[in-house]
Amino acid sequence: MIKAVFFDVDNTLYDWPTRQWIPSTFKAIKVMQERGVKAFICTARPYASFKEFGGFDLGIHWNGIIASCGAYVSLGNRVLRFLTMNPQNVRKLCKIATRNSLTMELVTAKTRYLIAPGNTFLENYHGTYSDTVPPVHRYRGEGVSGALLFAPEEYDHLFKNELPELSYFRFHDCGVDISEVEHLKGEGMAFLMKELGLTKDEVLSFGDDLQDIPMGESSTFICVGNGKEEVKAAADYVCPPIVDNGIEFALRKYGVIE
Repeated sequence: MIKAVFFDVDNTLYDWPTRQWIPSTFKAIKVMQERGVKAFICTARPYASFKEFGGFDLGIHWNGIIASCGAYVSLGNRVLRFLTMNPQNVRKLCKIATRNSLTMELVTAKTRYLIAPGNTFLENYHGTYSDTVPPVHRYRGEGVSGALLFAPEEYDHLFKNELPELSYFRFHDCGVDISEVEHLKGEGMAFLMKELGLTKDEVLSFGDDLQDIPMGESSTFICVGNGKEEVKAAADYVCPPIVDNGIEFALRKYGVIE
């Protein structure tokens, strides 16, 4: 019996080609919650980004949020986990970015900010994701889970040469996630599931991109039909594309809704 379902956001709950949240998905989520099945977000977005994107304005009471690829985990109003970087490493990242006229987004538990005003690299990134632009202020030593560097690949060596021990994940021409250790969605899910006493057989998850694959370590992983081919190959099941009501279809297939 499925007791909980975890959902990625971009191109899973939200379709970027058509710029819409998929209505059938949220109707299905409401039905499953009425039947006692919990609904969780599991996104690479920071908590603040998910909030600003409208994730709490969809008529769904999310039972918990996994954000920043597992670095942030909350259950209801309780923050259960927030992985932070060594402040010395954050300061080094800021110095490297500043002397190369770059900007970064630093992520705290529930906020985010830029260390310098935006530039053409930031504009390139937001041309893809249409995200809101955070405020600008300097780093003051607060807890930061990671940084989003806005720069093309030719700048990578500047950071890796000085801070080779950090984890770098480039997911966009002008976007690189930097953290102390690699953040994995599966680890965030496992942490939350242990808190709730859930087993892998009691959990479903939906995703579309490479960062979603680790969700399968803690659940039956379903790749949406509009997902990447590598993700489909790693999934337990591939449902129809989300614009074709794929998530609703899969929830019916697995008996989560009737």
